[in-house]
Amino acid sequence: MSKLNSSGYTLIELLLTLSLLSILISLPLISLPKLNEPTQYEADLIAKQIHEQFLAAQQVAMSTGKRIYIRTDNDRKLFLIRYHALEDYMVIPYQFDNMYFETITLFPNDVSYLANGHPSRSGSFFLVIGQYRYRFTIYLGKGMISYKRL
Repeated sequence: MSKLNSSGYTLIELLLTLSLLSILISLPLISLPKLNEPTQYEADLIAKQIHEQFLAAQQVAMSTGKRIYIRTDNDRKLFLIRYHALEDYMVIPYQFDNMYFETITLFPNDVSYLANGHPSRSGSFFLVIGQYRYRFTIYLGKGMISYKRL
């Protein structure tokens, strides 16, 4: 008489366990967002920070009585507020590699604030952060700046 040994697993049990395990392991890979892509919240926060940096440049111009220049460098990924070409007030690195500025009617490098806080030029430009786009508009006069997500 032969005696059955029940201490092992059958092939079907082993295949079923392996298939369930592979499905459970692959679920986080499908549902997790890419870590190098900004979320909508992060993009909105960065756009708000850029808006506040333009307002800060305006305030610095009024408080120091000097002309203040805005410079963006899409190659080096830097946003700069400067007193003049060689003296930086603030240097801010881009938060994401896929963040850049685009010209509509005004390039951000053309923006400077006079000693009274008024911008030297008016116009619009895009801020692109991953898949999110923001339109910034600078108005003459009091130097109001607005932005909205497109």
